[in-house]
Amino acid sequence: MRDEKKDDQTTVSSEPDRERLCIVGIGASAGGLEAIREMLTEARSDSNLAYVVIQHLDPNHESLLAELLARHTALNVRQVSGGEKILAGNVYIIPPGFGLSVTNGVLHLTEFEQPRGLRRPIDDFFESLALDQGRFAACVILSGTGADGSAGLRAIKENGGLCIVQDPRTAKYDGMPTSAQGTGLVDFVRRPGDIVEAIQQFYSHAFIETIDGTLANTVEQYLEDICSVVRNFVGHDFSGYKKSTLIRRVQRRIQVLDLRSAKEYLDHIKSDPQECEILFRELLINVTRFFRDSAHFAALRERVIEPLIRNAGDEDEIRVWVPGCSSGEEAYTIAMMFADEARLQNRSVNIQIFATDIDEQMLRLARDATYPQAALIDIPEGMRDIYTVARDGRFKISARIRDMIRFSVHSIVRDPPFSNIDLLSCRNLLIYFGEKLQGLALPIFHYAIKPGGTLFLGPSETVGRYDHAFAPLDQSARIFQRNDTRPEYPMHLRGRSLPVSGGARHAEADRTPSKRLDWGDGGATERLLSTYAPATLRVTTAGEILKTTGRLGKYLEYAPGDPDTNRFATSIARPGAREALSAIIRQVSANKRRTISRGLSARSEFGLQAFDLIAEPLKDGTILLVFRERDRFEAYDDEEFDDLDNMDSHVQSLEDELRNTRVRLHTTVEELETANEELKSSNEEMMSMNEELQSTNEELSTVNDELKGKVDELSRANADLSNFFASTALPLVVVDRDMSIRNYTDAIQSIYPFRKTDRGRPLAEVTSTLRRNDEVLETIAEVMHDGDVRHLRVSDRAEERTWSLVITPYRTRDGVLDGATLVFTELTDALRLEDALQREGERLRLALDVTSLGVWEFDPSTRVMKLDETACIGLGAESPVLSLEEFLLCFREDSRADIVTSMTTLTESGDPVEVVCSLAGDEPRAHSIQIVGRRVDGRRTARVLGVLFDVTEEQEAKQIREMMLREMNHRVKNMFSIISGMVRLASRTTDSVEDLVDGIQTRVNALARSHDLTQNAPARQTLTLEQTIRASLEPYSGEAVARIEGPVVPIASQELTALSLLLHEWATNAAKYGVLGPADGHLEVTWRLERGGHVILTWNEIHRQEVEPSDGASGFGSTLVQLSAVQLNGQVSVEYGSHERRMTLTYAPDSRS
Repeated sequence: MRDEKKDDQTTVSSEPDRERLCIVGIGASAGGLEAIREMLTEARSDSNLAYVVIQHLDPNHESLLAELLARHTALNVRQVSGGEKILAGNVYIIPPGFGLSVTNGVLHLTEFEQPRGLRRPIDDFFESLALDQGRFAACVILSGTGADGSAGLRAIKENGGLCIVQDPRTAKYDGMPTSAQGTGLVDFVRRPGDIVEAIQQFYSHAFIETIDGTLANTVEQYLEDICSVVRNFVGHDFSGYKKSTLIRRVQRRIQVLDLRSAKEYLDHIKSDPQECEILFRELLINVTRFFRDSAHFAALRERVIEPLIRNAGDEDEIRVWVPGCSSGEEAYTIAMMFADEARLQNRSVNIQIFATDIDEQMLRLARDATYPQAALIDIPEGMRDIYTVARDGRFKISARIRDMIRFSVHSIVRDPPFSNIDLLSCRNLLIYFGEKLQGLALPIFHYAIKPGGTLFLGPSETVGRYDHAFAPLDQSARIFQRNDTRPEYPMHLRGRSLPVSGGARHAEADRTPSKRLDWGDGGATERLLSTYAPATLRVTTAGEILKTTGRLGKYLEYAPGDPDTNRFATSIARPGAREALSAIIRQVSANKRRTISRGLSARSEFGLQAFDLIAEPLKDGTILLVFRERDRFEAYDDEEFDDLDNMDSHVQSLEDELRNTRVRLHTTVEELETANEELKSSNEEMMSMNEELQSTNEELSTVNDELKGKVDELSRANADLSNFFASTALPLVVVDRDMSIRNYTDAIQSIYPFRKTDRGRPLAEVTSTLRRNDEVLETIAEVMHDGDVRHLRVSDRAEERTWSLVITPYRTRDGVLDGATLVFTELTDALRLEDALQREGERLRLALDVTSLGVWEFDPSTRVMKLDETACIGLGAESPVLSLEEFLLCFREDSRADIVTSMTTLTESGDPVEVVCSLAGDEPRAHSIQIVGRRVDGRRTARVLGVLFDVTEEQEAKQIREMMLREMNHRVKNMFSIISGMVRLASRTTDSVEDLVDGIQTRVNALARSHDLTQNAPARQTLTLEQTIRASLEPYSGEAVARIEGPVVPIASQELTALSLLLHEWATNAAKYGVLGPADGHLEVTWRLERGGHVILTWNEIHRQEVEPSDGASGFGSTLVQLSAVQLNGQVSVEYGSHERRMTLTYAPDSRS
C-alpha cells in the first residue's frame, strides 16, 4: 500500500476556502482540441476555477489553440509567456516547444531535458500543480495516444486533488484516458461537456464542508460502522489507521457521490459492494514510482546494498522484504540496484526479494511488470537499456529482474512475518497507521530482520519509541540498523502457526529457490581473445608490455631466460616490425590520436607475414597495439626441404583449405558481430525514431485539428466579409502597401467610379469627385508610414456633399503594415442639422443669459443632477455634476423636503415640478431660488429637465406686501388704542373741552407726521438716525422722554422703512404698556458706533416700580420687530433689570448710505 505524504497536512490558505482559487490542469494530445472546446464551452467566468491546458504541440509551428478556444468559451483565453499569476475565469495555454510549471500560483516556462518521444509535459505540469496547490488542484485527461498524464495523475491524487478523465468511448484517441483509468485513481469518468459541472459540484461540496464542520463530526460518529462494512467485504480492518486520514477519505467519497451526510454514505456502502471496493482503494491510494526520493535510494545503495553484495559468500542468500509494495515500482527499484551492483562487482549472488501487499489488483499489475513509457524517465539512464524492454508505448521489466521477486498477498499486522531478512523496505506506510498499529508493526519488523540487518523507511517516518531496537545508520535517508538483541515473536500472532522460514500462508513463496545473479562468462572471453581475435599488445608509452592477447609469434621473438628483455615490445619485435613499433609508440604518445602503419612485413626464420599495425591511445594513458594480418603467411623457399608427395599434398591442401576456412570464418564472425552491433544501434535508433514519430504524429494531429478549425473559421469569416461588402451602405476602400486598390464596396461609386477591373490599379490613377483628392492620397501615405489613424473631412467639387473620412492602417496577422483602409461616412444631412441646432442653441442661450435662467437635468436612475454654468453660479456649486444629496446641501434644511417631494412626484407620476426654496448660508438675508421642471421620456430612460432662477427680490417684495397689510391692520387697531390713551392722558391734565380737543389734535397730527415719515421715507433725502427716532417719538413729546442722544448716523432710504416700523412698534408698546403710557417712569434712547461699523441702538424704559419680565409669548408686534431687524441685517435683544426694560438693536448700516 502506498499513500500520499501530505495527507495529514492541512492546507493553509490566506483567503477563505469559499473564495479559494482552484486550478484545473487539462492534459490532451491527438484529438484533444474538440474535447477541450466541448469542455470549456460549459465553463462560467464567475466561478473560482482557472484552467491550464497542456497540449502536445509541434515545437516547429506556431499554435492557434488559444485563438480557436477563445471563440467557444466565455473565459479569457491566453497563451502563456511566463510569469503569469493564475486568476479565476481564465484559460492558460502552453506554448509550443516549452514545458510548464507552477509555483505559488505563478506559471513558469521550462526547457525540455528529454528528446522528443520521451517528453511528458502533462506529467511534469500535473506534478508541479500537485505540489503547489494540494487539494485545490484538479487534473483532467482528455483524448490522446500514449500514457502521458498517468504519472502526474498519481501526484495529484497523492496530494489530495481531484482526478477526472474523459470517457474513452467519447475520445477520438483513447490511449491516454484508458491509461489513466488503469491506475485505479480516477474520481470521475465523464463526457467532456459534463466535466466542468463535476468539478464545480465537487469543490462546492468541499467548501461547504470546510465552513461547516458538522459533516466531519458525523463521519467520525459513523466511522467505526463504515470500517466494519469494509472489513466484512474485503477482509482488512482499517480501524487502526489514523482517524484523521480515514475521516478525510470518507469525506472525499461523500463529496464525489454528492451525498449530504455520513449516515447516507453508510446506507449506500451497505447496499453497494462496488463502493466498498472503491473506498478500499481510496484508503490505500496506491501511489508510488521508480526511485522515489532518489537521493535516499542512492544512500541505500552505498550504505547497504554494496556491502551486502561485496560480503556475500557463494552459498549465502540475501533476503529482502518490501511490505506494501503496491504496483511493484519500489520492489523493482531495489532489485535493479542489487542486480546492477552485482554486475559492477562481477559477483554471482543468491538474492530473494519478497514483495507483499493487501491489494490483489495491485499485485497483478506488479507481476505483469509493464508500465507506461512516461515512468521510464524515473529510472537512471544507465539501467534503462539493461533492465527494461520497450513494448509499443510502454516498457516491461526484464525477466532477470522479475525472477528475483516473489509477489504475494500479505498483511504485516495480521499474517506471520518473513524471517532472516537482510533488508526490509517499508516506505510511506507507517505514517498512516495509528499508534496502536505502529506498536504492532515495528516489533514485527524487529523479529523479521536478522541482527545487523537494515530497515529502510520513508522520509516522513521514524522508529519512534523503538529507537532502542533500531540504530540510525543514515538518519537523513531514514536507514536504520537492527540491534543484536534476541527477537520475540509478536504476541498477537502467537496463536497462529509459527513460520519456519516465512509466513505460513506464503510458505510456498518463501521456499522458492533464490535467484542467483551470475555475471561470469565461463572463460568465453579469454577463449575468444586468444583464438579468434587479432594479436594485440597493451603497452606503456615507454613500450613496456602490460598485457597480450592472440598469437604473437609471427611478430615477436621472446628471448628465453631473459625477463628484462622480454618486458619491452621493441626489444623482442621481429625484423620488419621493430622499427614500426618504435615509431608508432612515439607518435601516439605525442599526439594521443589513433594511428595506423600500413604495408608492414615481419620476417621470421620461416617466412614473411604482411600486416598493418594499429595503435590506439587508451583513457588510462596506455597504448593498445593491434596486429592486423593483410595476407597469408609467406614461407621461404628452401632447397633442403623435400617435395611433398601426393598424400602430403592432399593433407597440405586440406590444411590450407581449413586455414582459409578459419580465416573466412573469423572474418565472417567479425563481420557478423559488427553487423549485430550495428543492428542493435539501428534498433535503438529505430525505437527512438518510432517514439519521435509517434510524438510527431500526435503533434501533427493537433496541428491538423487546429488548421481544420482555422479553415472553417476563415471560410465563415470570408463569407461574412463578402456579405458585409455586399450589404454595407458605407463607402469603403482598401489599398495595399503600394496604394493599389485591393477591395471596395459598391457604395464607393459616388466618390470613386471603380470598375471591376480596377482591383490592383493605383488609387491615384482613378478619377475622384473629391475636391481635395491629393490631400487624401498624402494622408494615406502618412498612415502607412507611421501607422497612426487619421481623420479628415472632405467634400465633393461642388461642396454639396460632405464626408467624414477615417484612414486606418491595414495590418497583417503579425502586425506588419500592409496598406490602409478608407471609410467614408456622409455628413451632409448631419451638418445641416448641426447648423440648425447651433442657431437654435444660440437663440436659446441668449434667452437664458438675458433672463438669468440656469438649466438643470436630473437622472432618476442614477440620482445625478447636471447643472449649466448659470445654475452653478446661482447655487454656488463648485461642480456641474452633483448627486441628489449634494444638490440638496445647496439649500436650507427646511427647503430640502419640498425638493425631494417634488422630484419624487415628478419622476413617478410625471407631474411638473415648481418649488421655491432658500439657499443655504450664514447671512440673515436668504436668497430664494425657484425650481421649475418637467419629465422628458427618452427611448431608453426618462429624465427630468428644468430651469432655476433667483426670486429673492420677488419673495422679499411679497413678504413686505403681506407684512404691510398686516401692519396697516395692526396700525389701525393701534391708532384707536393710541388715540384712546391720548384722550385719557388729556382728560387728566385739562380742565376744559377746548383744551382736551387741542391736546388730542396735537398728538394725532404728530402721529400722522410719523406715519407720513414712514411712508415717504424712500423718496426723501438722507436722514439721520436721530431724526428718525425723534419723528417716531414726536407724538409723545413731553411724555416721560428723558434723553435722546448719540453720534450722527445716516439712514439709507432702504433702511428707513424697517427702522421706522421697529421704532414705531417700540413706541406704540411703550404707549400702551410702558412709560409712555400707563406706567410711571421715563425713556432713554441712546446709540453708538462700534469699531467694526455696527450701530448699537438702546431703547431703555426705566420704571419706578419693579418690572416683571415678559412670559416670552410672541405676538404680532414682536414678529414685526424681528422682521424689521432682519431687513436691517441685524438682531434685537431684550434684557430686564429690577426697574428696567432694555431693548437693543445691533445692525450694520448699509454702505451705500
